[in-house]
Amino acid sequence: MPIPPGRYGLPLAGEMIPLYSDFYGFAQRKYQRYGPIFRTHANYHKAVVLLSAEAQQHVLLTHQKNFTAGVGYAPIHDLMQDALILLDGTVHRQQRSWMTPAFHGRNMPAYLATIERIFDEHLAAWGKEGTVAFYPAAAAMTFELGAALFLGLELRDDKHHLLELWTQYAAGVNTLLHVKGPFTTYGRSFIARAKIDALVRGIIAQERASATQSLVHLLTEARDEAGNAMPEADLVTQLRFLLFASYDTTTGTLAWLLAELLRHPDLLARVRAEVAGDADKGPLTYADLTAQRPLTDAVINETLRLHPQVMMFARGIAQDDHFGGYDLPAGWIAILLPVFTNRLPDYFTDPQTFDPDRFLPPREEHKRHPYSFIGFGGGAHACIGENTARIEIKALLTLLLRRFATLELVPQQDLREVYLPLSRPKGDVWLSYRR
Repeated sequence: MPIPPGRYGLPLAGEMIPLYSDFYGFAQRKYQRYGPIFRTHANYHKAVVLLSAEAQQHVLLTHQKNFTAGVGYAPIHDLMQDALILLDGTVHRQQRSWMTPAFHGRNMPAYLATIERIFDEHLAAWGKEGTVAFYPAAAAMTFELGAALFLGLELRDDKHHLLELWTQYAAGVNTLLHVKGPFTTYGRSFIARAKIDALVRGIIAQERASATQSLVHLLTEARDEAGNAMPEADLVTQLRFLLFASYDTTTGTLAWLLAELLRHPDLLARVRAEVAGDADKGPLTYADLTAQRPLTDAVINETLRLHPQVMMFARGIAQDDHFGGYDLPAGWIAILLPVFTNRLPDYFTDPQTFDPDRFLPPREEHKRHPYSFIGFGGGAHACIGENTARIEIKALLTLLLRRFATLELVPQQDLREVYLPLSRPKGDVWLSYRR
């Protein structure tokens, strides 16, 4: 079979700059020229880009043994180390088995108490009415929440300047220029990581001696089938990964969800009714957030379809594979771009339109192909924290609609999509509100 059509681009850099600067536009141009399979050069490898739901299922599920996450994400390994997203095979299964119980539904009510407390403290600071830049406000909430849930830290009392360190660390993970040095973004990221890891090791020591049901404590108590605990070095790496994976992704999803809802007032009114926006202002319950609320779930799914936070999946091709009439050579990487596949008219009607009803009966367009919509990934590497993320999103949406009678977008904002480091509106999603 032939290799896919395409071009490799510039020496060394390949086509990374046009790919990472506009994932959707890059895929659209290539799709129009070559179709749903083409070759390129990205992540310092020859690569094949696959733009169909069938391909997503092939790579992430049915033939996943031929594709390795570790090679696909090799450029970030030095900074992320053996984070769960970079592991494969038995090592991945081992780490995941230690981590999964901490995300079991039975722990969610305890986590929800923390989620509601932090969200409500921030919303109370808004006052009775006014305007707020929602994206940075959501970022402050989700980072404080991540630190509380995953590290047990109360940032308002914390003296470790974690957010400053975290910003420095994340900038290095997201940069394409991997040049070490005390004054480079990449080099400063290693310095920040060392300080973050020292902080996390101290937290682990405290939590081992505590009797709390925090996520850190649950991970220190986790045992595999042979009775072995997770080594401390792995525990530090995975806790750092959990905070990394939850912070910007949740912020971007919340910003897009609210922006889209406020651009569709009729839809906002329907969601407000479903979450009982005029209900008693009592505490949220896990049963309340997991009750049948199909429209709310559809709004979250439609947000993730149109604005996925994981816009690209990369996998190393471990052994020669074939798909769609082409060779996928071993040693290359396979790239999936759900940011484009999610908008193909093959699977979704009028795919550029924000239309949550497409997920509801009788339409249920996502069922046309099981891998046309992968909001939280798929296969062995499906997001371990999906349930927690959905609870966070539902909790903040419910609190906003129960605490505020009026929520409106400030006019004349730039809500075009920005793709780096993750999907977000270009503007800060300014809101006007009244309690």
